Amino acid sequence: MRTYVRMIFQSEGSSPRDVLRVMRDLKFEESMGIHDFVFKWTKQPTIDEVLDLVTAMHGRLKGLGVNYEVTTIA
Repeated sequence: MRTYVRMIFQSEGSSPRDVLRVMRDLKFEESMGIHDFVFKWTKQPTIDEVLDLVTAMHGRLKGLGVNYEVTTIA
């Protein structure tokens, strides 16, 4: 199972490199194509585990001036 994140950056927000550091700290990997980042689950997560990951990401991205879209696929 994987959780994908697509970022939309704003010119008045933080730099993409700053966002990259945050996402790497959260154990996301960079991805090329439609999605910018991917989190590769080592086991089938519960909905609460996915929500915990997205909540942690949301808190870390707050104030950086980016919008994001999350998709989790089994």
